[in-house]
Amino acid sequence: MSGTVYRGPLGGTATLTVNGIVFNVVGEGQWQAAGPVNETAKGQSAVEGFTQMPGQGFIQATCRDRRDFSVSSLQGASGLTVVLVQANGKVITAVDGWQTENLNINTQEGTFELHVESDTVTEDTVS
Repeated sequence: MSGTVYRGPLGGTATLTVNGIVFNVVGEGQWQAAGPVNETAKGQSAVEGFTQMPGQGFIQATCRDRRDFSVSSLQGASGLTVVLVQANGKVITAVDGWQTENLNINTQEGTFELHVESDTVTEDTVS
């Protein structure tokens, strides 16, 4: 890492697209990269090491409901490409994802929580 200090935005804004359709992010977006998940292996006598299994990643965000898009079409959807762009320039991409959990629409705020999981969630950094 270079000795210079980045003076641009570190957080605050984010954009989200689902299969190329733009949604306004309200509140916060979150993500977790896909990759190996370690779990400690314990016997009755000792900690013996660990096991490793593949783990899915996710992208989730509170999105603004759009009058020109049927949110219910996302319930149970699969084959989704979700791209989250953070204020710091990082691009998080979920490929061939599936929507999990129930979609609950908050009519007072005009928002819904979207949670998409995939075995391919990657983080692209900028220099």
